[in-house]
Amino acid sequence: MSRDWEAELSSQLEELVMSEERSAPVSAVDSVSALRRGRKVRRRRAAATAGVAAVLLGSLTVGLLQSGGRPAPVQPAVPTGGPARTDPSPLAGHVRFGWLPDDVATVDTSWGPHSSDQQLATAASDRQWMLGSSNEDPRTDPPRPPGWQPEPGEAEITRTPAPAVNGREAFWVSVKGVTLMELRFRDQDGRWLSVSGMGSRALDKDILSRIAAGVQVGRYVLPVPVSLDASTPLSSVIAADFRRTVRGAGGWQLSVQVSVRDNATVVISAESGSLPADPSPARQCASGEGMWWCAAPFWPDGPSPKVSESDVKAWFDRLNPHGPDESTWRPVLVP
Repeated sequence: MSRDWEAELSSQLEELVMSEERSAPVSAVDSVSALRRGRKVRRRRAAATAGVAAVLLGSLTVGLLQSGGRPAPVQPAVPTGGPARTDPSPLAGHVRFGWLPDDVATVDTSWGPHSSDQQLATAASDRQWMLGSSNEDPRTDPPRPPGWQPEPGEAEITRTPAPAVNGREAFWVSVKGVTLMELRFRDQDGRWLSVSGMGSRALDKDILSRIAAGVQVGRYVLPVPVSLDASTPLSSVIAADFRRTVRGAGGWQLSVQVSVRDNATVVISAESGSLPADPSPARQCASGEGMWWCAAPFWPDGPSPKVSESDVKAWFDRLNPHGPDESTWRPVLVP
C-alpha cells in the first residue's frame, strides 16, 4: 500500500505544529495539543487525512476544499433520489468549493460517521485552506460551566465582524499565536460554515472571502473509482478519504478504513498509476487500466485482534473497480 501522500500531509502538519510551538507559550495554544491528538487519531484512521487537518483548529470547527483559480471543476453529484436522505454516506456532505486559488495542487475530501462535510485544499505546506460546517455561533462565547475562569495561558480567541458573504452575516475568528484565519459565515439555510486559511501564505482575507462566496451548498455524494459492493453495511466503514490533483494528469488516491471486529481493521487503498512494491505478504492487490487497488491489515497504536488472511480476502472480494473513465465512477458504497 502506498502511503506517500499520507506521509506528505502528516509532514506538513508536523511542520506547522513545530512552528506554533516555537512562537507560542508551552501550554497556551489548545489547537497545538489538538493536532498532536489528531495525529494519533489519524494513525488509528488511516483514511482520515483531512479529518486530522480539521482537528488542527481545536475549538474552531472547520473542514476542507476543492479546485483552482477560476470556477472549480465541480465533481458530479450523485443523485440520491426521492426525499432527502438523513443517514450518513461515505464521502457525502452538503458543502463543496466552487473557487480556489490557481496554485492549489491537491484536494482531499474526507468522511467519518461524525465528521462529514470536510475538504482540504493544499498549495504548499504554508498555504492550505479548509472548508466545513461549524457547530459554534461566532456571535457568542461557547457555553461555560458555572464559576468558570480561564486558565493561565489559555488560547485567546478573537471574533470580529467580517464583510457579508453573499449578503449574509460573517465573522473573522483567529487564535492568538496560531498561524491561521477562519471566516465563519451562514449558508442560505442559516447554518454556520467555516473557511480557514492555514500557514503564513494562506491568511489573505480577500482570498478567504472569495473562497467563501463560491462555496456550493446542496446534497453531494462523491463518486470514486473503486467501490464496496452493496452487501457492505455502512456501520462497517470507519473513515474514507479521496485525494485528487487539481490539474494535470488527473491523479487520485482513495483510502477506506473498515472494521473487521472489535478494534481490528482493514485498509482499502486504490490509486492511479502502477502498483507500488510492498513487502507485506498480508495484502491482496489487483491492477489494470492504469490503476491499482488493495486490501491490507491496519494496525493501530495498541493491542488489536489479529486480522486474518481470510479477513483481508473477504474485503478484497467486495471491491468493484470502475476504471479511469469518471462517468463510470460510483459512490464508496454502491446503492
